[in-house]
Amino acid sequence: MEAKLNEQIERNVALNRRLAESVADVIFAEISEGLAVSQKEKLASLAENVEFDSEETYREKLVTLRNSYFSNTATSAQREVAEEISESVEQSTAQVSPIMESYLSVLSRASKK
Repeated sequence: MEAKLNEQIERNVALNRRLAESVADVIFAEISEGLAVSQKEKLASLAENVEFDSEETYREKLVTLRNSYFSNTATSAQREVAEEISESVEQSTAQVSPIMESYLSVLSRASKK
């Protein structure tokens, strides 16, 4: 009886560990959505040191990691792209029809916001 009980306890521990790993993988996939592959790999290496206590705390820790390492980079990259679009729109307005020029001016104003 004691041997069977120990075996069941070991199975239960293994199943709980696998369940926690699966839940952690799902949470990681949700948090890393929208990141580049290299950023996902970086976040994965950082997340290896994060303990899975509960779903809520694990999610909070991953969000904190993502925001601290990747939010500023994305924001500056978005600004650069918006500036490039704005410059190219301004350069191309002289070479287009009046209707297209109105579309481009709207896009230019929207990218500056």
